Amino acid sequence: MLKKLAVSAAFATLSSAPFAASANTSIAPVGPTVTVLTATPALVAAGVTVSALGGGSLTLDASGNAVGLFPITGGFLDPDLSNARVEHAGSGLRLSRNGVDVDLENFLIDTTLAQDTIFGRVTVGTTVLDDVPLFSLTGLKLFLTDSAGDALTGFLGLPDLGGAQLGFALTSPVAAVPEPESYALMIAGLGAIALMARRRRSLPA
Repeated sequence: MLKKLAVSAAFATLSSAPFAASANTSIAPVGPTVTVLTATPALVAAGVTVSALGGGSLTLDASGNAVGLFPITGGFLDPDLSNARVEHAGSGLRLSRNGVDVDLENFLIDTTLAQDTIFGRVTVGTTVLDDVPLFSLTGLKLFLTDSAGDALTGFLGLPDLGGAQLGFALTSPVAAVPEPESYALMIAGLGAIALMARRRRSLPA
């Protein structure tokens, strides 16, 4: 119990951190952010059930990975397309184990920071914390933050997963998406394009 209270206190401190706000062009609420949770088989083996919340949806691909779609509901984009804050209000994930539910909702992808980060609301029982750093993004690779790893350890009794890669995430500007089996290939291809674009931006003029 003390460990769970300590995790809640740590989350409360993190959730009060201000966001950077350099982006100024509104993002239309079209298309989803696609996630492929390659850690799904390991989570299932540990007794964790993964399900979608609100407007999100989950399907399993041929390898048993959960493929999630989280509708983009708004946000802001820099005019030069270099940075963005992409909102996903009203959808999320639920991780359940031994009768305990950890809800992760209202994802906000923020690339205006030194480390691309996905923030969100965390709900466990009567504890509700907003703007918690849940995941970091390197390219399209999705990693669990140390604070989120501590929470899963404290609330679900899992081994420390802080810093572990959970899968891949791709924000799509289009409404139509391919079948689940095609997501991994799509993410790999767009990941190469994103890496090339970032390298071009970092080159001196």
